[in-house]
Amino acid sequence: MDLKKKIIIIVTMCLVLSVGAILIITKIFEKTEDQLLQKCRIEALIGSEVMNTFMELMVFTNQLSPAQVMDTNYIEIEGISPKKYRTQYDAIFDATIQKFEDEFLNDEDVVFSILIDKNGYVPTHNSKYSKPPSKNVQENLYYSRSKRNFATKPEIKEILKYRGNGTIKYLYHRDTGELMWNIGTPVKFRDNHWGAFLIGISLHRVDIIKNQMIIITVTIMIIILSFTLLMILAIIPAKFLENPAGASSAPGGTGEAPPAE
Repeated sequence: MDLKKKIIIIVTMCLVLSVGAILIITKIFEKTEDQLLQKCRIEALIGSEVMNTFMELMVFTNQLSPAQVMDTNYIEIEGISPKKYRTQYDAIFDATIQKFEDEFLNDEDVVFSILIDKNGYVPTHNSKYSKPPSKNVQENLYYSRSKRNFATKPEIKEILKYRGNGTIKYLYHRDTGELMWNIGTPVKFRDNHWGAFLIGISLHRVDIIKNQMIIITVTIMIIILSFTLLMILAIIPAKFLENPAGASSAPGGTGEAPPAE
């Protein structure tokens, strides 16, 4: 087999190895991301069932009536920006469901976990986002998010339209500048669509996995290219690697030194 064919075979093998390595790394990344999303889907489904149980418990213990649980008469709390609202049930929810919502934040991938009604109203946010409102609008955006209406966000609207038995996922552009996944599942109360339970997922770990994938891919490509170069150098005859200029440097072109005088 001549030199040209050997080089073609080596380069082809290395290309196949490179493509195979990239495909394997991509599959591993996709599987890891799917596992993260599946975990949060399960959390959203659990949250939905527990929220329904809380509502029934509030009625059973005479803390709320069914009509109060379904209240959509939002009364604005004056002098706060962004706007906040009261309902007939929000104070009871503050005392009962917030601790449960906070449990989901023990998962480092979860940014928030909230119950949101069919019109986009969040009666009770996580405690870390339920600080008393201040005159600083920016601080309120970050730390005083309870009792606001988020129906202006198209991603929230789409989740609230969902009536299936599973979950729905949307990329969410939060008004604090963060980009995350929102996973939601419907919440029912006595066969009525009450709203949804939302899990906000940080993209931070997904970004870390992507960066690791890039680093691993580059490293493998460098190794394969280095291997390719070494293989090519190994099959090239030594005469092609030597400096031919030295052979004709002597006078007369014979390569011999001139006789001594």
